Amino acid sequence: MEKTIIAPLLEPLTVRGVTLPNRVVMSPMSRTASPDGIPGAALAEYYGKRAEGGVGTIFTEGARIEHPGAIGDLGLGDSVAPYMWSEPALAGWRRVVERVHGAGGLIFPQLMHLGVMKRPGSGGAFREDVIAGPSGIWGATENPLGVDAEGLAALDAPGRALDDAEVAAIIEAFAVSAANAKAVGFDGIALHGGHGYLIDNFLWGGTNRRADQWGGDAVERTRFAVEVVRAVRAAVGGDMPISFRFSQWKPQDLTAHLGATPQELERVLGPIADAGIDIFEASTRDFSEPAFAGSPLSLAGWTRKLTGTFTAMVGGTAVHRERFAGTMTPPTTIDNLADVMERHARGEFDLLQVGRALLNDPQWLVKARRGEPFLPFDPACFTRID
Repeated sequence: MEKTIIAPLLEPLTVRGVTLPNRVVMSPMSRTASPDGIPGAALAEYYGKRAEGGVGTIFTEGARIEHPGAIGDLGLGDSVAPYMWSEPALAGWRRVVERVHGAGGLIFPQLMHLGVMKRPGSGGAFREDVIAGPSGIWGATENPLGVDAEGLAALDAPGRALDDAEVAAIIEAFAVSAANAKAVGFDGIALHGGHGYLIDNFLWGGTNRRADQWGGDAVERTRFAVEVVRAVRAAVGGDMPISFRFSQWKPQDLTAHLGATPQELERVLGPIADAGIDIFEASTRDFSEPAFAGSPLSLAGWTRKLTGTFTAMVGGTAVHRERFAGTMTPPTTIDNLADVMERHARGEFDLLQVGRALLNDPQWLVKARRGEPFLPFDPACFTRID
């Protein structure tokens, strides 16, 4: 193996019997390039190019489970995000999987439900004109991220709380989607439990005000996430890795916390880990920000320390955005790999998730390995599929 600053990240890692080719993971990023929810040749080629560039494992953009509130317009194109149901969609995913495998990579689908982040009236054939979440509320509105006044008025309109039957149906839909993913050849499952989407809506007190079995204190609010993980684990069996993304921040409030102290965070993550996940994706806006006062540890570092679970560090590798910049604000390309590798040497993370840098350049890892300069960030890559 060639000498390079990132050499430790090029070593394989075995998770639940599945050997990841290296420690670099492509982070999920919405493409909405699937007309009628069906992944096509362009999407297969997009992921395949990143695998050809050396990325060991691809985590796909969010694939929607089958529920009316799960999908919607994300403002990135004319078509919705890909489905993880229907024979045409699964056939499309099979081609994506074959393309990535042919390039030497592994691939996990990220299963998700938009929850209260779904704009009413969006979503093609799956329209739902009220907010469907734990309590029918969007959360705080004082400092929303990347939402204009018109969008905020729509999102924050009085909605309705999901009833028990709907909650059960959504949990089952996650399980069915996971089984579908296994059937078409995916190597693992990624669950989106952060960023203000449905699983996160149940975890966060700002959107979950329920007093029944799906609400309560911080530990009791983990029940929905726990049941989703258990259902997915039952659907895919014991030989398939499951990853779970969480975030402290929400689009409703960038300063929000699932746990304001390490002890509080441990109480939230513990039940989710025990339910059967193998990897936590600790998603931050900038990995270099300490997670808690009094310690330099990142959120990933604390997650690994508190849970003992394989942990992916997420947010800010090779790019920089101002703390409160919107999601679609183009970042500046930087080289912070020395900091990344120092944190890896200290044991803060096992896997490195790289997002915008790989969106910008499918050969990013080649450049990182060789110590070559990274490309300036091209904002067109947000909507261009190549």
